[in-house]
Amino acid sequence: MLKSLVAVGAVLSLLTGPTWETSGAPTGETIKATFAAVNGSGCPAGTVAVVAYPDNTGIILSYSSFYVQRGGDSSAIQGYQNCNLDIRMSVPSGFTFAVSRAVYQGYAFVLPGATARLVAKYNFQGQPATTSSYTINTTSPYDDNWAIVDEFSFANLSWAPCGQDIILTDAFELRVQPYGPGNSPTDVSFVTANKSDHSIRTELNFAWKECK
Repeated sequence: MLKSLVAVGAVLSLLTGPTWETSGAPTGETIKATFAAVNGSGCPAGTVAVVAYPDNTGIILSYSSFYVQRGGDSSAIQGYQNCNLDIRMSVPSGFTFAVSRAVYQGYAFVLPGATARLVAKYNFQGQPATTSSYTINTTSPYDDNWAIVDEFSFANLSWAPCGQDIILTDAFELRVQPYGPGNSPTDVSFVTANKSDHSIRTELNFAWKECK
């Protein structure tokens, strides 16, 4: 059973977009997303992928090597991983977009008293970052797939600059805090890939406007 944690309007950026009317996703030309830079312990070369939806409504980021654990005989450094992505976005001429919704998915095994946390940030190059922080396990023990949905209010959307090369930066980190010193190698809490598709995923959905 997929458990969902919903956070609405968890936006730290106070930027507001231009005042023109929103439009549907542009058709006739498909957006393209490629990596300009990939850095971090959670995404060694070749372990993260980006795919754009063919209807231009968003992109999916898939991480195949993210794994954090604490407890037992694991070290503190094993309890934290991160990934920083610079994504070059090619969008249809005359349009701009904003991230309106983010969905994060994975799998967690958390022992009583332990905590698994996620921190996600995104921004367009030159703009302040929008930051969201969550506790993955609302209960403990926890042994299940998880999904976190973050929807951003329209007034707080940050819009990509019109007519410029667009770099969307996505920063993602996972951390597990143990309940105390572990005496057994089996006393381990961890966060890893979703059991259904074998990856940790971030889905970013877009809102669109015409540039005027």
